[in-house]
Amino acid sequence: MEAMWQIGAFVRPWGKFSFDEALAGVAAAGYPVVGLLGGVADISLALDGMDTAAIQARLAAHNLTANLACLQVDHNATEDEAFASLVRQVESAKALGVRYLMTFGADHEPQFARWYAATRFAATQAEAHGIQVVFKPHGGCTAAADEIEHCFDQIAHPNVSLWFDAGNIIHYTDKDPVVEARRVAARTSGFCAKDCATLRGDVMLEFGEGVVDFRAVFEALTEGGFSGPVMVECCHTGTLDQTTASAGRNHEFLERVHREATLT
Repeated sequence: MEAMWQIGAFVRPWGKFSFDEALAGVAAAGYPVVGLLGGVADISLALDGMDTAAIQARLAAHNLTANLACLQVDHNATEDEAFASLVRQVESAKALGVRYLMTFGADHEPQFARWYAATRFAATQAEAHGIQVVFKPHGGCTAAADEIEHCFDQIAHPNVSLWFDAGNIIHYTDKDPVVEARRVAARTSGFCAKDCATLRGDVMLEFGEGVVDFRAVFEALTEGGFSGPVMVECCHTGTLDQTTASAGRNHEFLERVHREATLT
């Protein structure tokens, strides 16, 4: 049997709780790795200005490591200001010890050129620290395979890769995630796990409630060389205990899909 993927969780489902409550939920749901995607109620997780030592201490208190943080491109600032912020964010990511910096593309055509240039610049800055810049399907210029391929052409930097998001393919475009995954598999180094049933539909679901065929998507990606990590982004939310229980079921779902895929 192939080695199990690294399966972690983003803090997003626990967004209405404190950072310590979110981390406790991630750990209780069985995840050893957390991604700092999403917000929490008591502190900012933005890299620009982050107290990285305090974040690391709180991670350690819950026996968790962070593998990803979010890179923000400021489209309202001057170019010099925006790029200076990227330098600070990369330095914070280095201090935090994450392996990946995720950016989210741009929604509107006037922003595309800055985002391409900013991503290229950040990738150069991050490469010196062993950090990879990644983006995911998120509408706009990163909507699906055609747009993603254009992004890679425009960014033109080897330290940039894709984190595939099958749920977002449905949410933003209603295209078939398996077909799209097959086209971009060779560019994919991670997976944001979420389900979705319809165009612009709810994504805070337990896996299997939407129409994403996770096994087929993973088979398409692994044929292109994908081996993880896989990060759970969504689940049912409610009380702290309800959210954590749902996140735990999504963890079990992914482990089961991996076993089934590697036993055939």
